[in-house]
Amino acid sequence: MADFASDRRTGRVMLGTVRVARGLTQGALAAATGISQAVLSKAEAGLVELDAERLETLSAVLRVPPVLLTLPVDEGAAPYVFHRKRSTLPLSVANRLRAELELLHLQVAGLVAGSTPVRLVRHPLPPDGFDTPEEIAREVRASIGVVSGPVADLVGALEAAGVVVAKRSLGSERIDALVSWPEGQRPVVLLGDHIPPDRQRFSLAHELAHAVMHQVPSEDQESEADRFAAEFLMPAKDVRPDLAAAPVTIPGLARLKSKWRVSIAALLRRAVDLDVISEGRYRQLNIELSRAGYRSVEPVAIAEEHPRLIGRVVRQRLNDGEAVEELARDAFLDQDEFEDLYVRSSA
Repeated sequence: MADFASDRRTGRVMLGTVRVARGLTQGALAAATGISQAVLSKAEAGLVELDAERLETLSAVLRVPPVLLTLPVDEGAAPYVFHRKRSTLPLSVANRLRAELELLHLQVAGLVAGSTPVRLVRHPLPPDGFDTPEEIAREVRASIGVVSGPVADLVGALEAAGVVVAKRSLGSERIDALVSWPEGQRPVVLLGDHIPPDRQRFSLAHELAHAVMHQVPSEDQESEADRFAAEFLMPAKDVRPDLAAAPVTIPGLARLKSKWRVSIAALLRRAVDLDVISEGRYRQLNIELSRAGYRSVEPVAIAEEHPRLIGRVVRQRLNDGEAVEELARDAFLDQDEFEDLYVRSSA
């Protein structure tokens, strides 16, 4: 039996994406499978076609169905992935998470399909600055049915608009979330499960900003996303009276935290951005936050929000008589991992 057919020229296949998502180098995968690194390199590039035996070996090590490894990568549809990171992120971690997000898009396409149409609309920032991030945030709020005041359940509101949110371990506390929205697909957010609920909401709104406003990277994308997130979660017309009426102190902001469901730090930043307090007062209160140890853990607990869209669709399909094996196949996952991600976790 031939090891591969050397005349195949189809471009990159998902083998490389799966390997990176599993955190393996080509050398490590070669050692684990007994398949030479040279052959793996050519197979990932689509220059050779592995035989069934080697595909089964790779499938067992990578814990995915063999068919996934041979799927072509659509280079034209590959989106730019935006991520909210808190410090320098190692390239290996960034690449692994991008690969995980690419696989998540395949899982979503296979599982969610036509349920919950996407109501979110792209609104790229014009180069002339005619539209601002704040204006676009207000437009998006209106489009998903949030007219005024705090967003009670941000995850629920986004899922109702067709956005898929998946919360899981990202393997690093240096990054909070990632988002991508390839043309013709759903926007998908991969959210770290290590984030406190107040920071989770801001991170999610920040990623929503990227999905709506940014298709390619730009120098100001992070500040623009922060401006969008602040207006989306704390609209100026609604939060300014609260900030003006309450003493802008740590205890005063802690009381507002329960209403607006964002961090004290975010409310403090909003107060200075809306000219409710001076820059000097802002710096002073930031020092107080640090001295109190509130940079890592703030007072006033906020209820955690949980994604439900994928779990709800999976339960419905199971109730309609589909087998777990069928759903796992649609998601390009082996059955054990599928059940861990989408059955047991949503029970």
